[in-house]
Amino acid sequence: MLDKLEAIKARFDELGVALTNPEVVNDNKRFSQTSKEYRSLERIVVAHQRYLRLMDDIAFNKEALLGDDAELKELAKAETAGLEEQKAAMEKEIRNLLIPKDPQDEKNAIIEIRAGTGGDEASLFAGELLRMYMRWAEKRGYQVKLTDQSDGEEAGIKSATLEIKGANAYGWLKKEAGVH
Repeated sequence: MLDKLEAIKARFDELGVALTNPEVVNDNKRFSQTSKEYRSLERIVVAHQRYLRLMDDIAFNKEALLGDDAELKELAKAETAGLEEQKAAMEKEIRNLLIPKDPQDEKNAIIEIRAGTGGDEASLFAGELLRMYMRWAEKRGYQVKLTDQSDGEEAGIKSATLEIKGANAYGWLKKEAGVH
């Protein structure tokens, strides 16, 4: 895993240099692709750097446990358990970051909400779903556009269509399907 992370770090550094190259900057398509790849690797590189700092802290504590200073030994012993837990959590996070992403995840999303059978109750619930998705998207910083809405007879909505624009919008919302 560490070899793969080092290769990703090298690619990240290479892309960082490429983003300062005038040839790349002047070619919009190439610049867009390069900066997109750079941003996608950035999370992995940052997690890898945090992991390396954590490993340094663990190594320092192990050396302190072998030393003569009783007070330092006591501090190292108290910290070691917490650092080992952090190490396991960091390794899990890095493994998750290394899982290949679906290329469709980066796209925008369109959500269609329809009231099911159940009359006014279903219309009210569909209205609540609409508000929930709109607030969720706005809190994440996505652009939300209500492209279509049919109001219910008494209250709520019969149907609505939302367009949500932003990085990874489809990735977050692709599992939001079915009857609720």
